[in-house]
Amino acid sequence: MLALSACAPPSPATHPTQATGPEACSPAQLGLHLDAGNGRFNGMSHAGTMLVLRNTSLATCTIAATPSPKLLDARRHALLVMAQAASSSAARPSRLVLAPGAGVESDMRWVSGNVYDDGHCESPAFITLAIDTGTVTAPFEGQLCGAGGKPSTYSITPFRAAAAGTPVSLTYTCDDGRTVQATYPDTQIAVLNFDSRMHRLHAAISADGARYVDEHWQWWSKGMHDAWLAELKPGEQFASAAGVACRAP
Repeated sequence: MLALSACAPPSPATHPTQATGPEACSPAQLGLHLDAGNGRFNGMSHAGTMLVLRNTSLATCTIAATPSPKLLDARRHALLVMAQAASSSAARPSRLVLAPGAGVESDMRWVSGNVYDDGHCESPAFITLAIDTGTVTAPFEGQLCGAGGKPSTYSITPFRAAAAGTPVSLTYTCDDGRTVQATYPDTQIAVLNFDSRMHRLHAAISADGARYVDEHWQWWSKGMHDAWLAELKPGEQFASAAGVACRAP
């Protein structure tokens, strides 16, 4: 959602860090997903995707300006796939500040066809990004190919500011068999659909992750892919029940 002001333009939500400022983002504050751009990266044995990293918490934090992904197989073992050396020598900030709801994007490209003599290809199941205090992970679809005797490689761009106000929707499967469709229009709202009903929850105080409540339910997400759904007892603002664990792919 965009807010327009007649007095002055809004300040950027993503910008280089100052000498003193916010702490480094934790994995629980961030959500990672991939956007293939409706095939805009594909052609002539090449493919790619856009990495989108968003601050889903209510606190401002910082990240490294250059992504360092690793590709994993289905058992989450690291594959021998390496980044190509950066070609740009332009000076860039080493870290970026992410305000609540702000996001960054990076383009990742690779050779997808086995066009080499004695070539080889890998098909990762996951991609993981190193964050200062851990990692964030998302499913990965695609095939990366390389020449014989050499690892497959990819190119990747530094993070840039992502478009703001794009709702994020995820489908969670919970341990009790329930399916929850969650949409996050912004950092203040989570719209949940489950048990054939829609629930609009508002952000609440949380020491870790993002917590949302209405009169009956609490939805507590850690990152974008792990969350807990708990029913609130009458008068509760903070669920006394542990709730049920839910997971989005």
